[in-house]
Amino acid sequence: MLFKHPLRILTDRNQRRTTIIFGVAYGEDVDVARNIIRDAVKESPGVVTDNKPIQSFAQEFADSSINFEVTWWTGSSPLDVRKSREAVVASVKKALDGAGIEIPFPYRTLTFGGDLPVRLSHTDG
Repeated sequence: MLFKHPLRILTDRNQRRTTIIFGVAYGEDVDVARNIIRDAVKESPGVVTDNKPIQSFAQEFADSSINFEVTWWTGSSPLDVRKSREAVVASVKKALDGAGIEIPFPYRTLTFGGDLPVRLSHTDG
């Protein structure tokens, strides 16, 4: 059957979409951050921009950040994808740092059910 009816593998393409999640601090302007991220991705090596959209959506309220899902097109080999992801991460980090936009690390707030005793110790000396 395959000899009479050639098989075309639709997933065998020379480009593929790649996605990364980037987080910015809650105090940052979402629209400004989105534009900076999109522009940084567009300028990254390995990102295909000819008739291929770069998409950046504010996706969720995470523990310490507003997360953006960012998607772009790159070459289809695993090495192409890894190189492109590395370039995009470096470009976005540099662009957000340059714009003074905070990329937060997880914050933890500890709460206690009541007052905590504080014991002061004195040393002789």
